[in-house]
Amino acid sequence: MPYLHKFGPDDIYTNRMETHPQSVFTMYHNSIYYNNNRHLGANIKDGYTSLYEYNVDRASNLIYPYFIKDGNWLAFPNVSSADYSIASYGAIITGSYPLTASISRQLFSSTTYPTTPAGWDTYATGRRQLISLQNTMNYYRTWSESYHYTGSYVSGAVNLVQIPSIFFEDGIEKGTVNLKFYFTGSLIDEVTDHRKNGELISTMGGASGSVVGVVLYDQGFVLLTSSVNISSNEDHYLGGASLQNPSWKYFGAYSTESIGSTATTYPTSSLYELSFKGTQKIPNMMLFANAQPGHTNNSLNPTWISSSAGDWRSDTSVSSTGYVEPRQIPITNTIQSQYCNYEDSFEKQVFISEIGIYDDEKNLIGIAKLANPVMKKESEDYTFKLKLDM
Repeated sequence: MPYLHKFGPDDIYTNRMETHPQSVFTMYHNSIYYNNNRHLGANIKDGYTSLYEYNVDRASNLIYPYFIKDGNWLAFPNVSSADYSIASYGAIITGSYPLTASISRQLFSSTTYPTTPAGWDTYATGRRQLISLQNTMNYYRTWSESYHYTGSYVSGAVNLVQIPSIFFEDGIEKGTVNLKFYFTGSLIDEVTDHRKNGELISTMGGASGSVVGVVLYDQGFVLLTSSVNISSNEDHYLGGASLQNPSWKYFGAYSTESIGSTATTYPTSSLYELSFKGTQKIPNMMLFANAQPGHTNNSLNPTWISSSAGDWRSDTSVSSTGYVEPRQIPITNTIQSQYCNYEDSFEKQVFISEIGIYDDEKNLIGIAKLANPVMKKESEDYTFKLKLDM
């Protein structure tokens, strides 16, 4: 009986499971929270997630990535060409961990589209992120004309919220994007894409029923273009001493960093919430391990051999040709009789507690452990269903 059993052509199935984990970002008073969590690591800021789980809680002896300068021009994005050129060959160029990600927000103010080539450089520099999305947005026009790159996108105010792909992986699920705008704890407006065509439609407030922006599902961008006041309240949405009425172009202005480099203050009465579901496709493998009749009838448990043969090693012969164990070693009879003081007839039976998975080179690559050992007699057969997420 071979001790390894090969999986047959019908014993291995590969599949892909699609899940939709939800992400919720809450922004308020210079703080941001991801899924209502804080302190995800000593070196991780609130509202951020770690990309590689390095140095999350390390206080010293931090891990860091590095390159050795050679002729391949390999370096990190934050290393300029000038600094790379100055470094000597063989020099170690280091980076830092942890690397983190969170949502970010950028407000593009109203501007004038240049009518002459002389003004194009200034215009393009100030709105280059929006210009880079022009072809993508026009591609989405098959869903809605709200994606047409014209009007506000060309010269009006646009509030761009960027969502890193680590939060949605294979795309944001349509119909799950929800934005809420609170003032002193009261909900003053909410937008959803309930039509599942990317249009963000206001459900209350001064902009109720209108399209206030769009979502790029595959790229992770939310573009808000509405300047309609949704409340008569006021807050410091532009980061200065003056006050402004809340509108969707100010969504996400919760800190000086989110407003811009010139901000000296930030809104203290406004709270924002962004929620959506991502799309995560998890490949998995299902294996059927078969224990056939007459197979899998030996055990590695030391109690498998009868205690009366405890000295069987002394009968082992060792020579220059090999190591030979005794051929006849009594096995413990584990068959329990229903009668007292009576031993039932011997029959091989084993208790399967683990199943090992090996590759083609007979290297152990996985172990499936059973919650409770399964008794298998020599005449019985079992099929164990194993599932592995990859």
